[in-house]
Amino acid sequence: MANFQMPVSEFMTSPLETVSGSSFIDHAHRKLQQLGVSALPVVDDEGQVVGVVSRTDVLRVGRHEAGARPDARLLAFPARPIVDFMTPDPVAVDPDTPVAEAGQLMLQKRIHRVFVRGAQGMDGILTTRDLMRAIRVKRMNQPISEFASSPIFTIRATEPVSMAAERLEKARVTGLVVVDGEWPVGVFAQTEALASRELARDTPVDEVMSPAILVLEGSTPLHRAADQAASMDVRRIITLNEGKAAGIMTGLDFARAVV
Repeated sequence: MANFQMPVSEFMTSPLETVSGSSFIDHAHRKLQQLGVSALPVVDDEGQVVGVVSRTDVLRVGRHEAGARPDARLLAFPARPIVDFMTPDPVAVDPDTPVAEAGQLMLQKRIHRVFVRGAQGMDGILTTRDLMRAIRVKRMNQPISEFASSPIFTIRATEPVSMAAERLEKARVTGLVVVDGEWPVGVFAQTEALASRELARDTPVDEVMSPAILVLEGSTPLHRAADQAASMDVRRIITLNEGKAAGIMTGLDFARAVV
């Protein structure tokens, strides 16, 4: 078993991209989409990190504001500041905190990132994708089937985006596997939900889903799966058992592997 006692400073991303707490939540939505990240630290007028706003927060607000009218667009954002919707006091660790300890925090709090403190504030961020990089460095050989989660939350390609967005929220997951019959053909994640903001609610999922999904045998070593996912910019791996989808590897499953 690999030993993930190396400090988070070796794998964190720095410098931080931030968003002002006084800007409107629509600005956070646009910046999350532009940067392709799942969350942004929120800073006050002095530049100090006071919270975090995630795709989950933006989707929750957008769906609540849009209401349930069939003729309404999928998401709507109120003209209110981010500070009203952010999560305060984001989880943070010191630069010398072991990667395994950071992964444990992610699992305990079901978050995909921890911030890294510096002398003057927050210096960086460690995400589940950074944990995948640590797994590649340590060349973990355990099969992905040992850590994959089940059941797999799915949505049929022909279902409407409104149903997919609702299922994301109710299942408390960041992504759904899109299936054609029983075979996985793509993913409808928070990114796709936010990109569907202006679409009609009955738009089929397969018109907006991402085809970026990796399907591997459950016997594939963790480090090879992490390497392939990183090279293809894929965030979810479907595991197969005797040719059938048996589980899914997400960021938190990789966190479990480092713990």
